[in-house]
Amino acid sequence: MSYQQAAVYRRRAAHLLHLATQISTTPSMTLHLHAGVDTWYGPRADACASDLERAQQAVHDAVDDLRTQAFTFERRADELEAAALQAERQAEIEGRA
Repeated sequence: MSYQQAAVYRRRAAHLLHLATQISTTPSMTLHLHAGVDTWYGPRADACASDLERAQQAVHDAVDDLRTQAFTFERRADELEAAALQAERQAEIEGRA
């Protein structure tokens, strides 16, 4: 059973990492390249650029959270597999006795 649970955690981790990559490479994450003084300047442009910077930082934070959760799932999968292996070895030992 632990191997199956570990596989579920690994699939979840892979999905979160894939999602994090998709989010971090979306075209909206390059908008700041087009928001400089060559495009638009003045108080409204500054406010827009500031809003964009805050929004992109929130996206970066969300991506970091996804990657952290994926790492946690991978560690949990490792723990479950180790516990299953230990249980199998213990059963083998008890079966020999």
